Order: sequence, then C-alpha cells, then structure tokens
Amino acid sequence: MIELLVVIAIIAILMAILIPSLNKVRESANRSICSNNIRQHLIGLTMYADDTNGKLPPGASGWLWDMDREITVQLMENIGLKPAENDEETPAPDVFYCPSNLTHKRSRQLCWDYHHPGGDRASYRITGYFWLLDTLDRQGESAKPEIQGSGNKDWVSQINIKRAAESELVIDVTLSDPSYPSQVYPDGNFEKIVAGSAQGQYTGYHDTTSHLKSDKEGAGGNIGFTDGHVDWRHFSEMERRYGNTPIHWW
Repeated sequence: MIELLVVIAIIAILMAILIPSLNKVRESANRSICSNNIRQHLIGLTMYADDTNGKLPPGASGWLWDMDREITVQLMENIGLKPAENDEETPAPDVFYCPSNLTHKRSRQLCWDYHHPGGDRASYRITGYFWLLDTLDRQGESAKPEIQGSGNKDWVSQINIKRAAESELVIDVTLSDPSYPSQVYPDGNFEKIVAGSAQGQYTGYHDTTSHLKSDKEGAGGNIGFTDGHVDWRHFSEMERRYGNTPIHWW
C-alpha cells in the first residue's frame, strides 16, 4: 500500500510539472495557426480590394467581430474555400476562428449561423477576429466613433493607404467586460463577457478573449496589418481602443 501511494504521489508530481509545459506548447501551436488564419484574411481582403478599386468592405456592426454574411462568402472564395450551395448549410470554417478561443470552439456553428434572440437570422456572422473596417455614411464619411488611446489610429476603408505597415486591419479578439467590480477587475473581466451579449443566454456560453493570461488580463494577440504582415503583440502593449460595454483592446 505504501509503495502504491508513493507511485501515485510521483505521478501527481510529474503531472503537475508536465501539464503547464504541455499547455504552453499547445498555446504556442494555436498562436501559430491563429497567425496563419489572419494572414489568410489579409490575402482575402486584398483580393476583395483589387476588384473594388482599392476599397475594403464596410464593418457590419458595433461589435468588431461581426462580418456581413455576403462578405464572408466572398472572403472564403478568395482564399480557396467553397461555400455550400445553400449558405445556411456551410460549416463554420476553421480559418474564421482562433483555436485558443474555447467559447468559439464550443459554439462556433451558432456564431457562424447567428440568429437574433427573436429568432430572425442575422445579416452578419459572429467571427473569431476583430475587423477594423470603416463604415461609411451616405456622404462617404466615417460613421464610426474615434478610436481611443494613443497614436494616430484610424478605421480602414482602403487597402492602399499611408502607414499601411502600422495600420491594424484584422486582429485577435481581446475583449473585456467592465460591469464587474473594479476593485477586483480594474480593466474588466476578460474571460467572461456578459455585457451587451445575448450569446451566454441563448447558447450557454459567454464571450471571451481568445488568448488569456487570466480573467483579469489578456495574454496578447496576433495583429494583421494592412500591408499584409502579422505580428504578435503582448497585452502590456495594448490599450483600450473602442467601446465601453464591452471594451475592445489592441
């Protein structure tokens, strides 16, 4: 019995040592896949702009991960993916979702074929990335609010712009909910986003940041720039950029 307990204790110690290392290896692999996903979207958007005199598609709504259904179909075709003849039957493509985001792993198809709480089918899809695309009004002016934080950050409406290598276009989801007690969550909750979301009510899952350090902080994210390159940005280098409930970071 004593020998058995010793063996069990040794196994427990080894597991405690190995599991964090395995988690790090898994997350490193996920980041690489995620980076390639964003690179594919940059290619798809560039091809879209080539057919529209340099213009990029508009943003779909106030949540930056929403994408118009017709645009998702065009982007799929641009990167060599063929939608089903009946668009409602198209499985949610892996390329539109970060492999580190557990909520999207569980409810991906519900996001892809999103229906409003009333039951009507939405004109947009909830994807796994933020699209920093401008939305223009009838006069051709930006209908989006100013991007918060430091630096000269702009919503992107054209592929051929100055400072393209510095202009973020497609980025990982880093999102926080400020409705939690500020003394516990000074920057909001990054793991459980309740504010403004019907997803937790209708799917059983809440929205979450893709790459988490803890519920109080993101780990960072892959950033795809308008010139086509992708870099990793640590959360310490991110700022509050958009929205109050919830907060979008990059």
